[in-house]
Amino acid sequence: MSDWAKQLENDLNWREAELASFKLLVSSALRGSVREQALLRALWTLLYAHYEGFCKFSWDLFLDALQEQTVQRSSCNDQISCFSLEKAFKKLKGNLSPTAIWSFCIFEFPRLMSEPAVFDLKLETQNNLWPNIFKDNAQKVSLPTDIIDEHSTRIKTLVARRNEIAHGQKMIIKDLIEYQKYEDSALLVMHDLAINIIDCLENSKHIK
Repeated sequence: MSDWAKQLENDLNWREAELASFKLLVSSALRGSVREQALLRALWTLLYAHYEGFCKFSWDLFLDALQEQTVQRSSCNDQISCFSLEKAFKKLKGNLSPTAIWSFCIFEFPRLMSEPAVFDLKLETQNNLWPNIFKDNAQKVSLPTDIIDEHSTRIKTLVARRNEIAHGQKMIIKDLIEYQKYEDSALLVMHDLAINIIDCLENSKHIK
């Protein structure tokens, strides 16, 4: 097993173990009690935290692994090469005069493309990792998005209800059976992200 796979597996394992432990607390509470409702709400926020946290951890690991390979931007696929230039593009936007654009195209861009791909900017979750943000991030670094599309409705609900809880609203989760559907979707998205990252790194899918 590669080091990347071990790191991703270990991160998934502790998150899943924590969720499983918390579910035992919920199941021990009296059905319909205030304690059960409070624990379910806390469990929901914990699930969101692990969904967002794992995605952020995975994307950072992926970009760090790509950077460590010191592959020239010109050898990377278009999406990854473009993302590695986001900082340079943002700097260019500060001066879009014809002279500045000309200088960038003639001198700066060829130099940047001959250098190893580095990722000064990371993929951000914006503290609300909606499905469209997940998908945009994945597409920026050429990772598949089929699973997030398939589970989009439940992930939207996960984020929305977590926000309601965070804002002090009385959002009720019926029981563990209802909760489990959303955990299943979130974990499928997380596992799929890990598999796609490992596949890309081990099979050099970031290379043209």
